[in-house]
Amino acid sequence: MFRKLHLQLTALCIAITALALAVLSCICLFISESGIRKQEQASFLASLDTMYQNMEQQTSLSHTWVRQMEHNHQFYLRITDNGAPLFFQELDDVSIPQQLWTSAEEKARADFGVDLKNPGTLSVLTRHEEFSLSGDGQHYRASVGLIPRGSGYIGVTVLQPLAQMERRILRQRLAFLLADLAALALLGVFFWLFTQKMLRPLIENRKKQMQFVASASHELRSPLTVILSNVAAVRNGAMEGDAHFLDVIDTEGTRMSRLISDMLQLAGADNHSWSIRPSEVEMDTLLLQVWEQFEPLAASRGLRWEISLPDAPVPRCACDEERIRQLLSILIENAFSYTPSGGCVKLALFSTPARRDCLCITVSDNGPGIPDEQKKAVFERFQRLDRSHTDKTHFGLGLCIAQEIARLHHARITLTDTPGGGATFTVSFPLSLLS
Repeated sequence: MFRKLHLQLTALCIAITALALAVLSCICLFISESGIRKQEQASFLASLDTMYQNMEQQTSLSHTWVRQMEHNHQFYLRITDNGAPLFFQELDDVSIPQQLWTSAEEKARADFGVDLKNPGTLSVLTRHEEFSLSGDGQHYRASVGLIPRGSGYIGVTVLQPLAQMERRILRQRLAFLLADLAALALLGVFFWLFTQKMLRPLIENRKKQMQFVASASHELRSPLTVILSNVAAVRNGAMEGDAHFLDVIDTEGTRMSRLISDMLQLAGADNHSWSIRPSEVEMDTLLLQVWEQFEPLAASRGLRWEISLPDAPVPRCACDEERIRQLLSILIENAFSYTPSGGCVKLALFSTPARRDCLCITVSDNGPGIPDEQKKAVFERFQRLDRSHTDKTHFGLGLCIAQEIARLHHARITLTDTPGGGATFTVSFPLSLLS
């Protein structure tokens, strides 16, 4: 599924980019080609002005001068004297077909009234008209003019092939096309890697969800199996003492209820539907209440349960008191669970001058501790350091929930080693929550 989505996203990005490149290239080509055509047209007109001026001033036209003009300005000339072609031009082998010369003269006569064969009353000034012409499979610029000369006139027809300009435009279009294709190829690789990177969190999240469902199913199956087996035993009357079976069913049902509650809380965190109700909380008072709450449990397990509060007044913290109680309960129960009888668990509140009185809460124990390579894994779902641990009330979800509660408060949970052995969890509250 994700591979198909990866391909679709890459194709979509390439298609959108190709469309944008095509539009921009067309705009650039239009501007560039318009400039080329205007430049070539201006050059053609400037060449014509130079030629007509020279022809007005010269008393005779030589074959050498005509060929020099054609070579310099890249066009073809046909000159008539009072309607008769010059002698040397009739001997030239010109690549322009006769029909094209005739078409140019007819177009000048029909559209502009410039008739090389019957000029009518001539002005003392040279008259010429320029236009476009197509023929012989090519496009041309054309100019037809009449130059008064004594009692007669000289007729001039000029044809300039546009093949060179069209080849220049074609080369430019091909250059743009190759540049666009190269850009699309590079962007295609970029989009492939970029979409792959964007999809990676989704893929990992899906894997985690599948692992979460598999682990949750496994955790739920165990108490459910115990419940069903005890129900079957009660119905069959296999053993006396139904009260025992009912106690087991009640215990396992409570365990299932707690697991489902934890799963629902994590699902709410994943959906960003968790909310907090912040209020001004005195952290030293809250910690003292939590310490008193867990004092009987510590005594029943033979643990030394200590608390350390600062002597100086502690600033109030804008937080959700119930959520913070839940976070501390998770850390404390986790410490109690892994600390052997006779060990010590300590709850402490302090400020760190290095962070300008940032408020920190620590829960430390002197249990077996957590190896460095497993410190990050303890915050993952259904991760338990000791798989053989017999405490069935812990499913490996508590620290995940605690971390989510910390994130809701923009706080941070860190795990370090307790001096002398054990684990220490530190919850650091940002300055923005303190007042």
